[in-house]
Amino acid sequence: MKDKIKIICVIIYLFIICSIYSTTYAITEGTVYLQSDKSTFKKGEEIEITVFLENIKTVSFSTYLYFDNSKVEYISDLENTNIVDNNHIVFVWYDISGGSNPKQGELAKFKFRAKEDGMATFNIEGEFYNEAREVLQTKFKDIQIQIGENVVEQYEIKENTQNEQNIDVRKDNAMLEVLRLDKEGIIPNFDKNIYDYYLTVNNDVDYIDILAISENRNSNIEIIGNNNLKEGLNVITIKVISEDKTQSREYKIQVTKTNNIELANTNLENLAIEGILLNPPFDTNITHYKIYVPNNITNLNILAIPQNENANVEISGKDNLKEGINIINVIVTAQNGFSERKYEINCYKRNEKEEKDFQKEEKENMEQLEKIYETQQVSNTNEIEEQYIFKVIIAAILSICVITVFAIYWGKYLKK
Repeated sequence: MKDKIKIICVIIYLFIICSIYSTTYAITEGTVYLQSDKSTFKKGEEIEITVFLENIKTVSFSTYLYFDNSKVEYISDLENTNIVDNNHIVFVWYDISGGSNPKQGELAKFKFRAKEDGMATFNIEGEFYNEAREVLQTKFKDIQIQIGENVVEQYEIKENTQNEQNIDVRKDNAMLEVLRLDKEGIIPNFDKNIYDYYLTVNNDVDYIDILAISENRNSNIEIIGNNNLKEGLNVITIKVISEDKTQSREYKIQVTKTNNIELANTNLENLAIEGILLNPPFDTNITHYKIYVPNNITNLNILAIPQNENANVEISGKDNLKEGINIINVIVTAQNGFSERKYEINCYKRNEKEEKDFQKEEKENMEQLEKIYETQQVSNTNEIEEQYIFKVIIAAILSICVITVFAIYWGKYLKK
């Protein structure tokens, strides 16, 4: 009986060795993340964003670094980079040695300059390849940095600085520079080019204190609806009239006053478009996106799932796309029937010339990658053969060990 137990233990031990050996060849998921040289910057200061890759190595990749061009401007001039629409950077790299010098760790550094106070978000996407032309499994982590200090505290200083520097602010400027509330939770983060915002507060809130500062300090600002909030939906309007009275802008905040947060839930759980990447990547608190579609696309398949399954979702503008700009609206109506949130997608459909140029560039990139892969295959043939022979030898040795040990202990068992 003891011999049987020994045999079983030896066999289990050998199988464990085989399992450990096989796991060394398992595919590992890599992480691509961004890092800045510090977390807070002053207006006009340089910002350095570094792209890192950990857990895996790559011999070629193409990345897309998206940035908020209302807060920062790109000032680097790296090789193999292209700026698209002044809000994202396309960066391509490949190992010219054919795969003998793969990359890991720091991949690239990009420099920006801080333009406006506020939170600036950087998003990263891309595809990474190994020497066998396989797409590596990767996940991506974004980063946010702060430009300036507390806007409310710095208001007087900024106003004086503007007058001292004689900054030329057009008289027909009716844009806000700052919008802050004394209640947390406004969605999305303030952007002077976004005019619709959303906030949910408890029933004990009757008043919301609002700080609104215009880019032209001589513009007139009128705030309506932030007093005597009633239960249900309230709309606060911040109206900005330019100094010369020729232009006006209205920023609206839809405030839902309720003690049942879930009934007022207008969040999307997921937003995706078949075959198209959102810019920036979807986040439930980001309400404005950009996409680019081929010239032959007429209709889009859009998946929009609300967090509250009882909320209603309506999508408009996704069909019969015309060349140029198309606006797609995804409107979520909460279970309570009156709280709403609009997710807006700015869809640019390329014209025939733009499509030809795009396809040509894509073809050139693919041809370049094909050449790289062919070189890699030739240079790695011997290495692959050696690895295969090594695996066969290890498997043969393990098999012989198993058979030998089994024969020895089985022979002893029969003698007994």
